[in-house]
Formats: sequence, C-alpha cells, structure tokens
Amino acid sequence: MASSSRQKRKQAVSADTLRIRDFALLLALYEAGNLTGAAVRVGITEPAASQQLRSIQRRVKMRLHESNHGGDKLTAEALALLPAAADIVQAYHRGMHDANEARHGGQRELRIGASSFLPEHWHRLLESVEMQVHRNIKLHLDLANTEQLLLALQRHDLDVALVISPPRNGKLTSRCVAKSPFMIVFREGHALAGRQSVSLTEVVSYPWIFFHKSDHPWLHDLILRRAETAGDGVRIQHRVNHFDHVPRLLTDDKVLAWLTPTGAERVARSGLVARPLDDLEIRLETHLAALTSNTSPLVAEYFRCFLAQLEEEHSPVQLVLPLAGPILNQSWNETQRVYKASA
Repeated sequence: MASSSRQKRKQAVSADTLRIRDFALLLALYEAGNLTGAAVRVGITEPAASQQLRSIQRRVKMRLHESNHGGDKLTAEALALLPAAADIVQAYHRGMHDANEARHGGQRELRIGASSFLPEHWHRLLESVEMQVHRNIKLHLDLANTEQLLLALQRHDLDVALVISPPRNGKLTSRCVAKSPFMIVFREGHALAGRQSVSLTEVVSYPWIFFHKSDHPWLHDLILRRAETAGDGVRIQHRVNHFDHVPRLLTDDKVLAWLTPTGAERVARSGLVARPLDDLEIRLETHLAALTSNTSPLVAEYFRCFLAQLEEEHSPVQLVLPLAGPILNQSWNETQRVYKASA
C-alpha cells in the first residue's frame, strides 16, 4: 500500500517536471534549427532526441516542436520557455563547475581547448604559457572543431579556447590573435594560375573542393552566401575534411580547392599552385575566447600571459583548414583591467 502511494506521488511529480537535459535539448534544437544537429549538440542519437522531445511534450501538455520541409522549429510556447531554460542550464553548469573547484580546494587546473585544425605551433604555445601569480597549474588541452569548443565554453567544460573565425556571441569575449586569407589551390594549367591573388567572383566560375559544413558551420555558410551573390551558383564537386585529400582530387585544370595557408603549403608540389583569396569578409581569424561571466583570476591571468607571450614571439603565424563567440575584440588595456580587477 505504501509502495503504491509512493509510486503515485513519483508519477505525479514526473508528469510535469522537466530535467536539465530536457532544457538543454530545447536550447540545442533552437540553436541547430533541426533535430539532427540538436542530437549532435547534446550527445545522443536522433531517434533518442525525438523520443525525448515527445516525452517532454507529454509532460508539459504543450506542443513545443513542429517539423516541415524547411526543417524543425520550436512553437511560440517553446520560444517563450527558452530564456528561462537558458538560465537554468547555465546555472546548473556553473554550479557543477564551482562544486568541482571546491572539491579540489580551489581551482588548480585549467581546461584549455584548441581547434584541431590549427597548426601544432598553437597547441605548443597554449601549453607553454608561464604565469606569474598562479604556479604549478595543471593544464588540460582538448582538441575539437570550433563549434564544439564554443559549446564546451558555455557549458563550463572549458575555461579558455583558441578557435577559428567564431561567430558573434554575447556570452563570450575574445581577442583576435592572428589573421590570414584562404588559399585557393589548383593545377599549374588552371586559368587562374598566373594571378598573384584571386577574387571570389573569379573562384565561383569553377568547381570547388570544399570543406564539410560540420567542420565550421558559420564560416561554411558565410562563404556560400557570399559566393551566391558573386556568381551564378556554386558547384561543389568534392567535400574534404583534411588537406591530404586534395591532391588526388585535383584531377584536371578546372577544379580548385579551398585550403588554409598551412594546408596549401603542405600539399604544394610539382603541378600544384596556391593563390590567396582577396576578400576582406572571408578570412581566417584565430581568437582566444572565454566566457564573459568567467571572473576567475586564473583564467584572467592565463589570458593576459598568453597574449604577452605571443607578443614576445613576434613571429607570423598561419592557420590550417577550419574546417566555428562574441566575439568582441578585447583591447590589451581591457585585458589588463579585467585581470587586475579579478586578482
């Protein structure tokens, strides 16, 4: 009898109760725009995400999701729920982060992320930063694509990340530390081989070897939008996720490939040439990013020392295939001000 009563109370509570992972799925669906992308963001399969979404709607007794030929979207009820959902998820991750710090007697570890498409030079620099106030800090370096790194920052899974061409995001602040153009690679017999640089209008006239959208969604879509206005349409002949695949795909004098300077340099060989894309909007930028709300003195000092060490090197740095933030450029004085205020 008592067991039955407890079961009924449990069912009554769970009937209209949403969990952290439910709020996270709704946020992911809004951000990704489709159930497939939302499932990837929260780390589950698409069928599991669909089942979870149906369960959420049963519990709250509201329709929160609609599917049509244009993709998946949230209903007005779901959109009204989003601001509170974002606060709840953010508070949960922040609380878990603080609890982990307390368990270790204060933060003595720094979790750093870096784009896996960056040259090893950047990875070595991230791990070699010497801090003046905080000593004996254990650094953990995670490599992933830019979109994954930005999500990890917002979940408090990372403290700092070095990302490529991030989109604007009011929850993050960053400093641009390097810029470079895309390189367009083609065979020596290509019509553009004699140019010192090439324009987007010239590039859209030929079939492309291009990177996958999952490597960098924001940059991928920016390039395609710009290309649609510059020509009669983009012809993507092949998609690659590594520069090593490019040489064997450049089989004739019409096809061209999009690579970063480092990627282009590595595939440069007899018969292939590379020219920079002359376009001020389409370029590769490396940003050091952190949460705007992260007031940790350790993070502030690492940010400052990384920039100081980079300044001391005075060496030009090239990027590799990006293959995604406000990205509000933080001045050197502002970085110092944040550090001093937090210390």
